[in-house]
Amino acid sequence: MAVPCNAGFVELVLRAIGSTSDAWTHIALGTGTGQGASDTILDTESSASGLTRHAATMSAATTTVTGDTIQAVCTFISGATATITEAAVFNHATINTGDMLMVGDFTTSASVVSGDTLEVTMQCQIKAS
Repeated sequence: MAVPCNAGFVELVLRAIGSTSDAWTHIALGTGTGQGASDTILDTESSASGLTRHAATMSAATTTVTGDTIQAVCTFISGATATITEAAVFNHATINTGDMLMVGDFTTSASVVSGDTLEVTMQCQIKAS
């Protein structure tokens, strides 16, 4: 599971009360590590060919209670050689822009070369602490 981000919680509340229309729609990849709840951008967001921010398929998944988990899935096709170590979900298509809903470091970095496919699935459960 990814780490939920403070800015994401604020936007979630605003969406729930109808004060914003910014849905989370994109997954960004990065080459840094250690981002957490208080961060608003990736450590080093990727600008490599094919590994830039992409539109994600957003859905509800089940962890404990039916539909309690936000899930984002995106397939990247690399046009470059890179080592990807982190990913995050944003509500904006532009690099280093928007509110970060969730962020996570890869357990094992993903080394890709041109033509490789990298599928990223991120999940964030909404629950009481």
